[in-house]
Amino acid sequence: MLYKVTSPMLEQEIVVEAQNSTQAKRKACRLWGVSPSDEWHGISTMQARKLTEKERQEELRKWGIEDASI
Repeated sequence: MLYKVTSPMLEQEIVVEAQNSTQAKRKACRLWGVSPSDEWHGISTMQARKLTEKERQEELRKWGIEDASI
């Protein structure tokens, strides 16, 4: 599943593949170089939501993938 993770504190957002929102937040932390337990920038300050089917298709097109089972 694809999740959009946003960090108001870092003013960034990213789309990652994850099994749940917590895993998505942890992956975003790893990519941004932030400790997940950081009280100012870690997972407690982030939001993650699963992309809708339409958003998922649009995102995959951006990545150059037309039809995938992600």
